[in-house]
Amino acid sequence: MNKLLLIILNCCLGSLFMGFCLGQMNVISADVYNVYKIDDTFTKGLMQSLLTIGGGLGSISASILMGLFSRRRSLQITDLFGIMAIMMAFIDQSKYALLASRFFVGVVLGLNGVLVPVYINEMAPKEKAGFLGTMNQLFITLGILFTFLMSYFQDISLPIPFYKLMLYLPILPCIVRASALSTVFKYETPVYCAKHHLNQQLHRVLEMIYNEKGEKMYEQFQSQQKSTERRITFNQLFSSKYRFRLFIGISLASLQQLGGINGIMFYSSSIFDQVTGQASQKVFYLNLIVGFIGVFTALLATVIIEQFGRKPILKYGALLCFVSLLMLTFVMSNSVGNTTFGQYSIVICIFSYLFGFGFSLGPLLFIYLTEILPDLGVSASGLMNWMSGGLVAQMFPIIASYDISYCFALFSMFNFIAYLIIQYKVIETKGLDKETVDKYFENQKFDYIPYQEAYQEDRFR
Repeated sequence: MNKLLLIILNCCLGSLFMGFCLGQMNVISADVYNVYKIDDTFTKGLMQSLLTIGGGLGSISASILMGLFSRRRSLQITDLFGIMAIMMAFIDQSKYALLASRFFVGVVLGLNGVLVPVYINEMAPKEKAGFLGTMNQLFITLGILFTFLMSYFQDISLPIPFYKLMLYLPILPCIVRASALSTVFKYETPVYCAKHHLNQQLHRVLEMIYNEKGEKMYEQFQSQQKSTERRITFNQLFSSKYRFRLFIGISLASLQQLGGINGIMFYSSSIFDQVTGQASQKVFYLNLIVGFIGVFTALLATVIIEQFGRKPILKYGALLCFVSLLMLTFVMSNSVGNTTFGQYSIVICIFSYLFGFGFSLGPLLFIYLTEILPDLGVSASGLMNWMSGGLVAQMFPIIASYDISYCFALFSMFNFIAYLIIQYKVIETKGLDKETVDKYFENQKFDYIPYQEAYQEDRFR
């Protein structure tokens, strides 16, 4: 289990890359705009929108990549592409090269956003899938927190300009992960090995994961080879077998972003500027708290996911997000927001929303999607996730220019819709294999899923 944990943590370096790239412009945007002479709002908007457009392309490309290469090889190709994307801004220091770099970095983010959850889901034993799956979000939040911590060095003399350091640092997780996958962690996932009849590799990886129970699991995976899911097409994805699950995946992936997380993360500094009267030190500490909330809630998710399952955590997290944003809308839509009490309330509501998102829709969504959908379905959901995030990034400042409370009213409504979908359409998948999930979706038994019985059957132990 210790070696498996190291393999998962190494895989999650792609998530660290993602978090750092998502947060870096919050810290260096002013320097970048000044150095690259970017003074028009259209080009400034491209800095964020190209990242999300690239992310959407990367998400849908992940399924193609996994169809052509193994899981491990797909991660290595992603890291190589990430190195090239970062070096693009290093070789040619023009704003056009920087914009191109942002787009291709976005592609890498989209690839990692699908490949990392799929790799973890296929590598982890079912009884540990939830715990190990939350590592993905934990590393994303660590990457975001790291960008906020790095802002401390912004005014310190460094061998290279601070903005360059921030642009080039994400190359390190790519180099480390690709190197480790080529040397010490040369394992394919058991699902991939079974699907492609790689019996020798299957035996080796199962011994690593299950130790003395590896032989028993080898027999089970061999017996499942014929029924192991083959790569499906778009037409099959929209068939009656997957249509309803695809609706859940696309809906929740879109609502995760439409619920406001990137609107708040991209523009938290601006919101805190207004609340604190542009007190830069207070804004720095508030942003640090945002980062620490993300890390704390991701750690919390690792503890509670196997205790409570997927559905309850998703449901109550979405409900907390809805209530927090509804209160925020009320405070900011009237004169209360201009008082000292109102300003404290705004900060508390934002922190409350981030707390609710951080232990539910943030870490659990793609864990859940990998359990109910094939690779192509996860990619399609990832595409909608990135497109929705880009829409929020573009529309938030436009709507906020009229009245920022309108933004939070819309966000709260989307979170309430997510709550309703989770309450009435999401099934509990804790401890279930793909075959059992298929059966319950085909029969549409959404009220009762005997996941405790799945554990008692001892399938995955």
